[in-house]
Amino acid sequence: MRKPRILGAADGNYYHVMSRVVDRRYIFGEEEKEFFRLSMRKLEAFTGVRVLTYCVMSNHWHALLEVPSLKDMEDEQLFERIRTFYPKQRANAILQDFERAAKDAAETGSELWLNELRERYLSRMCDLSIFVKELKERFSKWYNRRNNRRGTLWEERFKSVLVENSETAISTMATYIDLNPVRAVLVNDPRDYRYCGYAEAVGGGKNARKGIECVMMARGQETSWRKVSAQYRMLLFCSGKATETRAGMTSEAIEKALAEGGELDRSDLLRCRVRYFSDGVALGSRLFIEAVFENNRQLFGERRKDGARKMRGGDWNGLYSLRTLSHAIATPT
Repeated sequence: MRKPRILGAADGNYYHVMSRVVDRRYIFGEEEKEFFRLSMRKLEAFTGVRVLTYCVMSNHWHALLEVPSLKDMEDEQLFERIRTFYPKQRANAILQDFERAAKDAAETGSELWLNELRERYLSRMCDLSIFVKELKERFSKWYNRRNNRRGTLWEERFKSVLVENSETAISTMATYIDLNPVRAVLVNDPRDYRYCGYAEAVGGGKNARKGIECVMMARGQETSWRKVSAQYRMLLFCSGKATETRAGMTSEAIEKALAEGGELDRSDLLRCRVRYFSDGVALGSRLFIEAVFENNRQLFGERRKDGARKMRGGDWNGLYSLRTLSHAIATPT
């Protein structure tokens, strides 16, 4: 039975989301990655869901998202988002519908039609599930049309982990995502992998830079891009700089270290696939996890008395998970 998704209760919430291609097929080439990124950025502008960083790999993708609460939006702001998101002809048709609805409201005194139009578009904004659903659907339609195929393209529903709005949780998750191509031994430096947030930011992408700035503001860093980029680069390399020892980590080496009671340090752990980041449900301090647990108490059995579960396998700098993982918490790419 599918379990309800754990969502945050704050005005703005952060999530690590991840989705794989069906059968883990390697479908993402250069053009596919570029179209996916462009679609993600267009949806970001339309929905108000901010992409802090991301990584598109050959058969899956990751993103760290900020999902704000939907505030009152003036019609002109809504119209601007429609103009930006839709092709010109479609956008003009939608705006003409709004003009007719506004005229009808003025003549009849009823805003029913106008409010229905507003709700049709506002209901798609600031919503985690709708953002990911529309992103995957847009890519699937484009990909299937180009390859003369039918059917689902994605493996089950997307995974999401609620991330605490704290220095440690957000920066740990962001660097984990940007280090994906390093873990996969595609590059030694994430700036050389075009399809991650850090590389896009280094290349001058304004939205990507805003995302990294948001990550670093959680750490109390300066907001100028020059200073932020230097600090984030140091954080990336402290977490995952390629060395002869780390690049050679094997399943046997990790299992041996854990079996002997040894702990991997944070930089070694971030060079592994860490299941807490995709399967842990929520990630943050003990107080944050306990609050998430209380807000979702009905989803857990009566025997469970608290929410925070200590993350095994290394020094996680005070981070806890909502879910206990019994085996293979860290595996090499």
